[in-house]
Amino acid sequence: MLEIDEVVMLACAKHMRSICGDVLDKYTGPNYKIIVGDCMKALEEYIKEGRKFDYIFGDLTDIPISENLSGQLWTFVNKILQMSFKLLKPDGKFMTHLNGTSSPESIDMYKAQLDKIQPPVKFTTTKAFVPSFMEDWVFCQVSFDKNKDQ
Repeated sequence: MLEIDEVVMLACAKHMRSICGDVLDKYTGPNYKIIVGDCMKALEEYIKEGRKFDYIFGDLTDIPISENLSGQLWTFVNKILQMSFKLLKPDGKFMTHLNGTSSPESIDMYKAQLDKIQPPVKFTTTKAFVPSFMEDWVFCQVSFDKNKDQ
């Protein structure tokens, strides 16, 4: 796991024990490693090493709310997507949150970005009420589409 904000992890370790147990007490275990740092640097390093992962959870930022697919935030989102799919195993999954259901245009823009990814991907979305946001939030599950021509 990569997390840039150690304060968040310390708060989770203290206040969310029923969810995270003691894994945030030591950051390393027999089947996990938690890295405090910049995910972009780690993704670049993993790509150079040729590493592959079964799952990548993207919990970076909400997708941009904008009138078009341009600008610094969309560039960042696209870079994360491109790097993540270079690291996924052929049967791997990329999972992330998008935005609240009150922002359907931004969700549609994100889906349009997924339609452009090569090799092709397929995706599903689900939604759940998030009490701290006070609205239904949309989550996206993405995998390579082995049925589409590249």
